[in-house]
Amino acid sequence: MKNKILVVLALASFIIVLINLGLVKAESDLCSPEIKLVNQDPIPAIPDSYVKIIFEVSNLDNCNGFAVKLNLEYPFSLDPLTDPIQTIEKSPYAQDYKTVFNIPYKIRVASDALEGDYSLKLKYHETISKDFDYFSIEKGFNITVTDVQTNFDAVLQETSGTQVSIGIVNTGKNTANSLVVKIPQQESFRTTGTSEQIVGNLAAGDYSIVSFNVASKLERNVTRLNNSRQYSNQEPMLKVQIDYTDGIGKRRTVIKEIPMASSLLQQGNFTIRNLNGQTGRSTSTSNSGTSIWWYVIILAAVIGIGFIVYQKYGEQIKNFYQKSSFHEKISKTIPDWVLAERTYHKK
Repeated sequence: MKNKILVVLALASFIIVLINLGLVKAESDLCSPEIKLVNQDPIPAIPDSYVKIIFEVSNLDNCNGFAVKLNLEYPFSLDPLTDPIQTIEKSPYAQDYKTVFNIPYKIRVASDALEGDYSLKLKYHETISKDFDYFSIEKGFNITVTDVQTNFDAVLQETSGTQVSIGIVNTGKNTANSLVVKIPQQESFRTTGTSEQIVGNLAAGDYSIVSFNVASKLERNVTRLNNSRQYSNQEPMLKVQIDYTDGIGKRRTVIKEIPMASSLLQQGNFTIRNLNGQTGRSTSTSNSGTSIWWYVIILAAVIGIGFIVYQKYGEQIKNFYQKSSFHEKISKTIPDWVLAERTYHKK
């Protein structure tokens, strides 16, 4: 009896061992992929910019094809040229077939994204089907968003001749490193001498003043219509370029515009271009001087013409004047002692 029991126990143990070996083999034949985020550029992600990420998919030895789908929520959106679904076609029976794959994505971060950690969700399944509604597994990955940029205000401080002083204020919350202020090439203004000023590091809330020699290139479009000139004046804005290095070592550029017409145009620093394309410098002083000389010439011409007419027609003018009603009105306003004095001198 005891021998029978031992035989049964031995057979049961052998069956259990076979079952376990079968289960182990079955598990080894399953598709068991591993997915991890292996690269992110930049770190951290920055609002209003792109971030590039790479997922590594491995352990695809027993997978008959593989597909992943990136599901994005605020503040992330996918680059229009990037497909959210990517597939890996392979045969588990191919010898020496690649079993580790890199899957890249290019993601846009919203401009109003707040600082913090956000989740990326990646769905995946075996086979190369792009239908993820029936069956898929979802895995989350955290992406940190930090605003490393800053912003500036550019304010006109003072003008003296062609020298312009500009105040640069760091209105953001981050330090701007290696800050350089430039006056770039532009239509309305040009610089004489240096066009760049080095500020250095500018902490949040701090300001610096830079100076440039700026001359206006404002063109007055001159047209001739009915022998008269009509001027169409532009309202120029001085462009100021601010270059700085942000908190992750990336070089950035900010362009600001400052209204300058009220200051430089009063100094007369502009050019006039006529219909023939010729240009000539004109200033407010020369314009006022020219106007005064025109008045002097016109007045001298009137006096000269009046003198010639009086010499030739003096008697007729006197007789006409004495007979006119205007002469009577003038005579009534003259005091009697003046008339008596005139009569005495005539005698």
